Amino acid sequence: AGPQSQLFTLTLAEAPNSRMHVRPFPGQTVTSLDEVGSLAADPAVRWFCDGDGLQWEARLVVHSEPNSPDVRLVKFISQRLQVHELPYPFADGLGRRSDDELRSLLRELEPTS
Repeated sequence: AGPQSQLFTLTLAEAPNSRMHVRPFPGQTVTSLDEVGSLAADPAVRWFCDGDGLQWEARLVVHSEPNSPDVRLVKFISQRLQVHELPYPFADGLGRRSDDELRSLLRELEPTS
């Protein structure tokens, strides 16, 4: 087993009960608060829990095809390895989204009965 990866839990000043979880890129070690701040500003990966306590990873990916504009997708991967991809509807990165916003995106994927 390799070294334990770092995970930072941040509380958003404007939404005290909202949490942001950021993790450095593989191989990256964070040594200062400034580095945590820049990770939080635009992380490529975020972790959050859905309403049922299941942990999910949200990862921004760019889908490109020849002769068409690139499309930004968000890929959701659960701790049970369920994977969903859908268009990312925001212009900014994951760092500006609260856990609640990520949960509502994930809910859009659920089949309605």
